[in-house]
Amino acid sequence: MQLPPGLAAYVHQAVEMSLLAVGFFLLALLVKGARAVADGRAAAAETKRNLVLYVMDSLTVGPALAMASSAVYTIMHAPGAVYAGAVVWDKIGPVGTLFAAVFVCDFLGYWNHRLFHTSVLWPSHAIHHSDTRMTWFTLVRMHPFDRLGTLIDLIGMILLGLPDWAVVTAVLVRHYWGHLIHADLPWTLGKLDWIFISPAMHRWHHAREYRGSGVNFATVFSVFDRAFGTFYAPGVCDQPTGVQEEIAPGLTGAYLHPVRTWAARLKDRAVQPAVTAP
Repeated sequence: MQLPPGLAAYVHQAVEMSLLAVGFFLLALLVKGARAVADGRAAAAETKRNLVLYVMDSLTVGPALAMASSAVYTIMHAPGAVYAGAVVWDKIGPVGTLFAAVFVCDFLGYWNHRLFHTSVLWPSHAIHHSDTRMTWFTLVRMHPFDRLGTLIDLIGMILLGLPDWAVVTAVLVRHYWGHLIHADLPWTLGKLDWIFISPAMHRWHHAREYRGSGVNFATVFSVFDRAFGTFYAPGVCDQPTGVQEEIAPGLTGAYLHPVRTWAARLKDRAVQPAVTAP
């Protein structure tokens, strides 16, 4: 029996996540042995919260982002429209186009990630950083406001006229590499850390005392962090992860945290006494 397209998409997501869960569990067993089971149990509460946020995102935010991206795509591919893909990407060829797509996608992701670490947008991004037991599943711990970064990446690639297959492949590369670098694995990449982000490097990004300091923002290519002064790779991260601020438990607490923070800031600003010159 053929499933309706919408339901089929959710079934595909469930199968994908199940396979990733099995794969990363087997990888953890290979790397950490029996300790992988204990670590998994210790992360159960955070994993449950990640799952709730992921399900809500899949039901609400994900479809909205897909429609927004589709609208931009339709405009860019209107009859008679001339865009970069018709002029540049065909000449570069498939290999060069694929590399360019991943590189551009990660470049855009680097800068919108830095943007969400500014004081204004940090309250929404703090939800992602609030996981105190980082696992591969931490990647999906996103506030709806935070997901705007994904839309920025997609629109940027569409506006550059990259072919559909290249856009899809670039998104998938960053998606699966993102799961890897969030995994609870004590891995560096040795000299390749100068080119690619490793799990150890990204864990430094999530280390609690580095909240707001800004290191290792890229997902795939560490060359961006090196180029813009945010590279930090001293080795395996032995620091706790999480955030300093209090975030109310549950889905409602996570969703309302940035709203409450911004409202509190506005209230504090409103009650500050006016400063008059002597």
